[in-house]
Amino acid sequence: MPNWLDVNPRSGVPIYVQLVQQITHALEIGILHAGDQLPTVRQLASELTIAPNTIVKAYDELARLGLIESRQGVGTLVAANMHGVLHQHQLDALLEQIAALVRDAANLGISEQALHDHFEREVARFYRGQQDRQGENSDDKHAGTVPGKPQLFGKE
Repeated sequence: MPNWLDVNPRSGVPIYVQLVQQITHALEIGILHAGDQLPTVRQLASELTIAPNTIVKAYDELARLGLIESRQGVGTLVAANMHGVLHQHQLDALLEQIAALVRDAANLGISEQALHDHFEREVARFYRGQQDRQGENSDDKHAGTVPGKPQLFGKE
């Protein structure tokens, strides 16, 4: 069993969800790479002493997310295109966090303008600090996007 995989049957989180989260995390931090083979359902079920159907459910969810693929005679492998899929999942999660932040701010009575002002200040502070560390000193340095990253917000 991989040493980075650790399920806790008493955590209250379904075991298949723990497996999905831990395998996804292993992909995000580079423990697993495109083309890596995952343990077979039988191997993992035996090592974790859980039902094979639990492993199947986790692997099915990971396949649905586009992170792994099963190949007849080869086994279960990390998908070749998983970096784009992971990036999209991370982006979706970020946008969900922003939506929650806006809802929370509204529920706390923070006006739209005040929230916008705080957000703009924080964005400027963060990107100005990054660019200062990179040695960029142009006056229009906050107008564009981060090189290599798509523009998600603002004027396009």
